[in-house]
Amino acid sequence: MTDLRTALPPIPRTVWIASGVMALGGFLGNMDASIVAVGLESMRDSLGVALVDIQWVATAYLLGLSAALPLTPWLGRRFGAGRLWLGALAAFLLTSVACALAPDAGTLIGVRAGQGMAAGVMVTAGQTVIGLAVGPERLGRTMGTLALVVGLAPVVGPSVGGFLLVHFSWPVLFWLNLPIGLLAFGLALRYVPRGDREQPPPMDWRGLAMVSLGLPLLVYALTELATPGSLDIVLAAVGAAAMGLFTWWSLRTPHPVLRLRLAARPVMGAALASVLLGGAGMFGAVLLLPLWFQVRLGAGPAEAGVMLAPMGLATAVFVFVAGRATDRYGGGTVALTGSLVVLASTVPLPWLGPDSPGWLIQALLLVRGAGIGLSIIPASTAAYASVGAADLGHATALVNIVMRVGGALGGALCVIVLSQGLSVGPATGFGWAFGVLAVLCVLGAAATAWLRWAERSSTVVTTV
Repeated sequence: MTDLRTALPPIPRTVWIASGVMALGGFLGNMDASIVAVGLESMRDSLGVALVDIQWVATAYLLGLSAALPLTPWLGRRFGAGRLWLGALAAFLLTSVACALAPDAGTLIGVRAGQGMAAGVMVTAGQTVIGLAVGPERLGRTMGTLALVVGLAPVVGPSVGGFLLVHFSWPVLFWLNLPIGLLAFGLALRYVPRGDREQPPPMDWRGLAMVSLGLPLLVYALTELATPGSLDIVLAAVGAAAMGLFTWWSLRTPHPVLRLRLAARPVMGAALASVLLGGAGMFGAVLLLPLWFQVRLGAGPAEAGVMLAPMGLATAVFVFVAGRATDRYGGGTVALTGSLVVLASTVPLPWLGPDSPGWLIQALLLVRGAGIGLSIIPASTAAYASVGAADLGHATALVNIVMRVGGALGGALCVIVLSQGLSVGPATGFGWAFGVLAVLCVLGAAATAWLRWAERSSTVVTTV
């Protein structure tokens, strides 16, 4: 990493523009996921189906996104990461049109799965394009800027979606993708490097089949595990078994669809552990905090949203700060700082209740938002910076897969513990759930400490 007394290497203007275009694509994918959630009731009423059926509009997107992630490294080598990103954006826009024109719920759900696949390819290919364009010493700043823009999507999406649904029907939520997407596509034609075409090894069809079955099944089952039902446990077991077979196969075949052996490298392994546990803690809190405000503190849904907004803004600000700090100090150091800040803001939560001062709650949430911002980007940036250009596509896919599995696992753990504790009372339920969240934060801090050690050891070995 760069010496603390040395100026950070500059980033060319064309690279900043290309990064901004990638950010527009990421913003589009994230906004679509959040804005559609606002329109589910309108879709249910218009299409005449039950709520449990229309929920698959959101679920199909998540499953499609998960299924596409393992495919992107091979496609990136075959067509070039920039061309793959352009193709994925075009597919995303075409499926947006198809969603808007869908005549029934079944068609809409099927097309949404395809839209999710396009979004999954777009996310990983975009990160690969940026990584190849800037190199490891500039990666933190560009990834931080990308995360700042993409992170605003869940804040903007529900507000814009709610406003549009007052005046229009639900298809407008998909038509909205076109002006943003066409702007991004036009800029990308000029500024996004296409990447080199290669002749990759033959596709590992067996590995692809295993992970394409196991990963979406595991993510879905973990997400739904908090709802009582033996089927979710069976699906989780099948998904875990398929992923186990995929791991076994990938470590033995010469050209796996995903290079899992990258995880054996010290920095990459520590970064993936940090991403897994950081994602678990972050998404666990995303589920717990709105419920905590409403069930434990007695706030209404709108009030809870307003009270959580400052935390989101703090995250957006500090994710930008984290990018620059990562280029200067290293991903492990910044991620460890962020993890410790998140832990410090989590420990007091079980003891807070309706009589707690509002300023104290807001202060803790602001601190937590800052910690999340400092811990989101550095670990993944460290993972990308630890591999060469040939492995960057595999690294981006692995990080995104691990983050989604971690998020689903953390959310399931927190909600299951909460539901058990609520049978005793709200104070007990949230006390137990925040206790689980604190344990996840401790494990996440330990993983980032490992990452810091691995980075420093790697630097010493390299320079000796």
